[in-house]
Amino acid sequence: MTAAFDFKTFAQDLTKQAETSFPDDIALEHKKEFLERIYNFTYIAGEAFSNDDTIENSETAKLLTQLISEWTFHKYIDLLRSDIPEMYHESILQKLAYVAFEMGKEAELGKLSQEQMLMLVELQVKKAFERACKNLMVNGKISPETYSKALNLSNIDDYSNKLCHNVKIYKRSKSTFKYTLTALGFGLVTLLANVLYPDSLNLVVINTVAIIVLSMYAGFYIGVNKFSR
Repeated sequence: MTAAFDFKTFAQDLTKQAETSFPDDIALEHKKEFLERIYNFTYIAGEAFSNDDTIENSETAKLLTQLISEWTFHKYIDLLRSDIPEMYHESILQKLAYVAFEMGKEAELGKLSQEQMLMLVELQVKKAFERACKNLMVNGKISPETYSKALNLSNIDDYSNKLCHNVKIYKRSKSTFKYTLTALGFGLVTLLANVLYPDSLNLVVINTVAIIVLSMYAGFYIGVNKFSR
């Protein structure tokens, strides 16, 4: 398969969806330039991923393109809500898009899961946003108060339960981490009991309970990872 896809139509579709999610508190005077930037960033990303030989198929190229579109949408809203002068918005968004682009490709080349990719991109985009804002503050372009306000804004969290583009790519899969730790801890305690008290009559009960609990966990783990995607 090839990664090529109709990125122009894709950019148009995502821009139309962005328009339906346009926050009411953003002044109408920003709407035209806002949507133009969403389209331009999505189009450029789509074209790059569509022509990238390292991307295996069009669905992956679309997902990565949409990821950049989503982050442009959310961080642009944060910028408009902040007191950062508009003259710096474009350069900040370019830096964030570049980071999302590179992290998306790195995740794909590293064969990371979609969940791991989303977490990686989110972490690095937020770091890049902080660096860009801090650079403005250090160079006297914005005040410490403006810097602090910008970092405390997070439209992606404020609108996490609303539809912004195709919200399904931000769906977090159910985590089994805490259950894994519990099962591991229980297994280690059982093993320790067998080593320290090999002749104890209670071991029969303990081992039976351990087998039941660990079997239930195995079923739970398989079920979550198979059916929650």
